[in-house]
Amino acid sequence: MLEAERKQGQFPLLEMSHLLYGGKDQFDKFLERQSFFDNHPMFKVNHDFYNKSRQDQILLNAERTVEAMKKLSLADPNYYTPNVLCPQGIFISTVHFAMVIPAFQVLASDDQISKWMTSLKNFSAFGCYAQTELGHGSDVQNLKTVAVFDKQTSEFVIHTPNIEATKFWPGELGLYCEFALVFAQLQVDGKGYGVHPFWIRIRDKETHKPLSGIEIGDIGPKMGYAVKDNGFMSFDHYRAPLDSLLNRYIKVSKDGKVERQGNPKVGYGSMMYMRNILCDQYTKFGGRALAIAVRYSLYRKQFKDDNKQEIRILDYQCQQQKLFPLLAEFYACVFGSVKIKELVNENFNRISQKNDFSLLGLTHAVLSGAKANYTYFVSNCAEWCRLSCGGHGFAHYSGLPVIFFEMSPNITLEGENTILNLQLARYLLKQLQHVVQKPSAVPEFFKFLSLETAKVDDVTTIESLITLLGLNCANLTKYAAQKLMSHPDMKESWDTKSGIALAKAASTFIPYFNMLCFLDTINNKAKETKEILTVLARIYGITMLLNNMQGLLLKNQLSSQQIKALQDTRESLYPIIRVNALCLVEAQGLSDNSLQSLIAPREGDVYMNMYNFASKENSLNKQQVHNGINYIQKMREVNAKL
Repeated sequence: MLEAERKQGQFPLLEMSHLLYGGKDQFDKFLERQSFFDNHPMFKVNHDFYNKSRQDQILLNAERTVEAMKKLSLADPNYYTPNVLCPQGIFISTVHFAMVIPAFQVLASDDQISKWMTSLKNFSAFGCYAQTELGHGSDVQNLKTVAVFDKQTSEFVIHTPNIEATKFWPGELGLYCEFALVFAQLQVDGKGYGVHPFWIRIRDKETHKPLSGIEIGDIGPKMGYAVKDNGFMSFDHYRAPLDSLLNRYIKVSKDGKVERQGNPKVGYGSMMYMRNILCDQYTKFGGRALAIAVRYSLYRKQFKDDNKQEIRILDYQCQQQKLFPLLAEFYACVFGSVKIKELVNENFNRISQKNDFSLLGLTHAVLSGAKANYTYFVSNCAEWCRLSCGGHGFAHYSGLPVIFFEMSPNITLEGENTILNLQLARYLLKQLQHVVQKPSAVPEFFKFLSLETAKVDDVTTIESLITLLGLNCANLTKYAAQKLMSHPDMKESWDTKSGIALAKAASTFIPYFNMLCFLDTINNKAKETKEILTVLARIYGITMLLNNMQGLLLKNQLSSQQIKALQDTRESLYPIIRVNALCLVEAQGLSDNSLQSLIAPREGDVYMNMYNFASKENSLNKQQVHNGINYIQKMREVNAKL
């Protein structure tokens, strides 16, 4: 049924696949990993999974993790994509490999790395990243867990002084890990030295029970991450050895002398690494949702045309408006994530190999904005894709609810998005100051802040859209700066007077950044895909402007005629995307097993798929007469007595 749609595609599919995955080698590795999941019986999608209890889901996920480790090197960052592929739940080991090991690489001394890294990579020392507490999450500086140095024994006494200080939410803590990287306030001789990480054993090696002085458990069901054992942990004067403090940047001697070296902000290194994974890997979930929605919109027909033929719902302009801007945004985020990954890796290498922190500020700012923008995009994309599939989009068998549930927590975890936008805003203000006082210090990505006005003949070209998006962000940044400076108390102004304006300004930077990356991809990487990518880039840029043009309107830099031109142009580009829509989502190379959807197979009868699941696979129908019928009789008896 879809073969005709595939044949009308106007670009080479393989070239687009290579662009989406960052090159031929990366795409080939993806297909290799995907083939493993497609052909292993334990990883075949089971749509009855959601009828299982959480306990059974967790155990099944544990079995799957073991099977995956037999064939895949889960410690290799290139293999984090199994999170996108593995049906119904991420692996047990995700936090361990994506956060604990990177933290060690940045924060541990050479001796500590030599002692622990082999055990960490082969899973002999399995740990969690225990930072967030009941009372504090994004506000890391004010965590309440303490690590008090005892001079008499040369140990750290780790303690939870109140209920707010209970570690809460760390993944892999509730059931599995034997070690924890515990972030606590270091205190020596009554003096505080800030928050630092301590690597400690928390469960007995033989019995796996919590060690004396430690209480641990799972926090319970939550929205998304059903199979992840997010946990809680508290300490009652638990003693940890001197070398439990990861001490590349701060050391405490046996007699209590404290020595600092390097940049104290390096503690955020591992969190930045995880944010990069959220941008680089988890953005792919948006593409997965779009693949389902586009395919289903081609299968699904509703209402008849003048020739009495039912119309595919993707042919309706309103359906295109729901999906095509999101498809363009998916491509923009993917191309942006490639540049961000390069930036993060360069920063990580400079810090770990050369003790060079020169890229830390820039990387932190861009990554903060991208994490906020991309995670919101994926959640929003999944929801709109679900809505575009009508009633069937609500069913787990569509493969869409799980994307929304699993991805929505990413808006909050590893840095709440509003806080991250405000951190980007702080960097924008710093560069705005440099524009005036030290222009040579302004990084290339932020030179747009010098813009005061722009003359564009055609607002719909890629170059004009980049200029206007930059000018929009520059205007909003300057507006936020004026609002901030209009109050004498800067701290109070930031917290209570100008926060909305600051967050707004920051939220407009990533669309500008993404467009730069989009243009770079078109000019320097694309060959026979240039034309269709240019159409996508224009749709993305126009959509971003139409969604948020406040900065341009503040200075009357966009007329009503230009706004109309933006709207009309976007609509005129939709027919081009309509012809290529299926190929654009199938360029991801996702198999039916990866899509996990009965409503969007590569070929087949979607209605028969849904009926067969309901009638043959749904375990709730295994009993011809369900036990619950007994309660119907009891309800009748109760009603008879009323």
